[in-house]
Amino acid sequence: MKLLVLAPSAYLLGGVQDWLANLVPGLRAGGMEVTVAVPDGDHHRHGPYARAYPALAAQPLANPSGSAEGRIRAIAALLGRLDPQLVLGVNLVDLYPAAQRARRRGSFHGRVVMTLHALQAEYFDDLQRHGAGIDAVIATNRLACRLASDRGGMEPTRVLYAPYGVPVPPWQCPAGDPAATLKLAWVGRLEQAQKRVHDLPPLLAELEALGIAVQLSIAGDGEERPALERSLAPRIAAGTVRLLGHVDQQRLAAEIYGHHHALVITSAWETGPIVAWQAMASGMAVVSSRYVGSGLEGALEHDATALLFPCGDVAAAAAQLARLRQGALLQRLSRAGHALVAGRYSGSASLAAWRRALTQVMELPRLPEILPEPDPAPAGRLDRWLGRRRGEDLRQLLGQRFRHSSAGSEWPHSGGEADGAAEEALLATAGRVDHPGAPHG
Repeated sequence: MKLLVLAPSAYLLGGVQDWLANLVPGLRAGGMEVTVAVPDGDHHRHGPYARAYPALAAQPLANPSGSAEGRIRAIAALLGRLDPQLVLGVNLVDLYPAAQRARRRGSFHGRVVMTLHALQAEYFDDLQRHGAGIDAVIATNRLACRLASDRGGMEPTRVLYAPYGVPVPPWQCPAGDPAATLKLAWVGRLEQAQKRVHDLPPLLAELEALGIAVQLSIAGDGEERPALERSLAPRIAAGTVRLLGHVDQQRLAAEIYGHHHALVITSAWETGPIVAWQAMASGMAVVSSRYVGSGLEGALEHDATALLFPCGDVAAAAAQLARLRQGALLQRLSRAGHALVAGRYSGSASLAAWRRALTQVMELPRLPEILPEPDPAPAGRLDRWLGRRRGEDLRQLLGQRFRHSSAGSEWPHSGGEADGAAEEALLATAGRVDHPGAPHG
């Protein structure tokens, strides 16, 4: 099978990047011809990405004008040049109109797949807008699969599931007496809306009120780091909290996973998270919020494979963490979590699931018709005066180029950014589907 993967290059950290870096070599080893292409510009830069992930051998994709029409032309030309049997889109929305254009020209005859890695309204809106030209969705989470149909309008037969995977070493329970000092880790992007990083200071206060000695390592970076540093300053000075900043996978394995008793997850929603599977694979227990995305997935079961608490309830979180001082409970959760990941989320299990899903996409009936691509908004005066395509011709002839202030503007992840009310409504609906019967705000 000839496969093309289109992915952003502005982000060198995160679960999606780790997933792709693990998936592509495995697909190639199984005989697939896989090409990875990433944008090359001001914010999305091919060079640093290629150095960070050399095994991908990613090709640069340039947009000389910086306009939406320029992005569509660049992708359509790549599709025409390679004519892959299958193209996977990883958060680059311009793939979909570009594929429609290349199909109508007769230069691209393959299938288009959206890989879905987030529970955000904008991606389901993209499915509503572009779904007639998308052959299938592959999601890494059971709830995301349901929402791709219910909210995104995709036919259920065209929505497939393939989870993230992680290496699984032999089981080993973390060392150290949890009754003396409970060693905890939190790993992720330091932001509030999804990850709820500001739950950590009051959680530590609750543990202190219970008389529990704790050491917390926080691995990650993001926009909330300065505020978190301020709120945790006394504990950082006392040495009970370590704020490590960005930690790469090698250092996570050497210093975090398997070196703490438990991973704490405070998130509002997740489509994994990979960090949970990595922690469990190392023998750590997981103490997690009942985040949206954990219900239908069925991996984190309270008192069986993990300890769970209502999202945002730091008192309940502290009560669950306090239970880990029982060595027998910690060991039971450690063994159960390790067995879960070995069976469902190992690298080999994930690779097999993605191979099955890609094969299933190729077996789906062809889309009934090739529709015209939707028109993006005019990029500037040339487009308004001459029309989008003639304006782009002149723009490229004159060497004019838009400068973008952000990665999301230069190569958008989605066709629009949903407002806070839309996101809250989606999460409320998703929560009712994922955790029926539970209270939802």
